[in-house]
Amino acid sequence: MTCKVYAHLDIGGQPNFVLPIHVGRPEETQFGTLKQTFLQEFERRFSPQLGYDNLCFWNQDLCPIPDRSAVAAFAWEHNDFFLRPLPQSADSGALKASREKRGELSYYYAHNQDRGTFISKPQATMTVTKPEPIRTSVENKIKFNPKQSPFGTDITKYETLDSYTWEDSDETVKVLVPMDGVGKLNPEQVRSQFGDRSFELLVEGLQGRNLRFACYKTHGEMKPEECKHVVRANRVNLVLRKAKDKDHWFDLFKKRAIGDDDDP
Repeated sequence: MTCKVYAHLDIGGQPNFVLPIHVGRPEETQFGTLKQTFLQEFERRFSPQLGYDNLCFWNQDLCPIPDRSAVAAFAWEHNDFFLRPLPQSADSGALKASREKRGELSYYYAHNQDRGTFISKPQATMTVTKPEPIRTSVENKIKFNPKQSPFGTDITKYETLDSYTWEDSDETVKVLVPMDGVGKLNPEQVRSQFGDRSFELLVEGLQGRNLRFACYKTHGEMKPEECKHVVRANRVNLVLRKAKDKDHWFDLFKKRAIGDDDDP
C-alpha cells in the first residue's frame, strides 16, 4: 500500500509552501517522519529554522495530529495536512468540538491537555528529494556513465548527457535534451528506445561525438509503444506516454520515498 499526501505550511509570515510526499508504507510511517522531511526541505529552500518541537500537523477539521500517529490512520479521510503551531489547549475551539463529534476517535486528535504529547522523535528516515515540477539545466555536461544499458547498448561507445528540461502534463512527460546542431543530422543518426520504466536516446556522429541520454527507472510507468522522440534544430524532445493518465510525476528519475521499497 502506498499513498501520496500534500503537506502545507500554515504559519503567518512564512512562505506559502506545499510539498507532495509519496509514502511507501503509510501504516508504518508516522507523522513525525513527515514533519521532519517537510522541515528539511523547507529549510533547504528558504533557510528559516521553524523548530520541530513547536509544530505539528493538523487535519482539515482543524484538529492536531500527534507525531507518533500513523499516516494510514488519517490519509483515508483526505490527503492534505497543515503544519501549524501546537494547540494551546485540548479543551478549546476545534479540539473541544472534535471530542464531542468523534467520541473515542478524538484520542487521535486531542487525548489530553499536555501539548508535549503531540511531540515525539521521528523515526529513522531516508533523504527525500522533491524537485520543482520543471527543471532547467543550462550547460551540457558530459561524463562517463558506468552503468549498463537496459537495452543492451555498448555504453563505452557513448558520452553521457545529463543536461535536460522536463515538463509534466496529464497524459505525457516531455523531456527536452539540448544538443547544438542535432537537427542537421540524418534521421537514422538519432535513435530512441523505450521500456515500461526506462528509455534511451542515442545520437551518433554529432560533431564527431556519439552521445547518449538515458533513464534506468522513471518515476512512473509508461506505454513504450506510444513514446517517441522529435528532433529539433538544437535539441531532441522525448515524449513519454504515461501508463496512467493524471499520474503526477514529481521527478523524471525514480527517487526513493519515505518507507518506499521500490529501489531507484
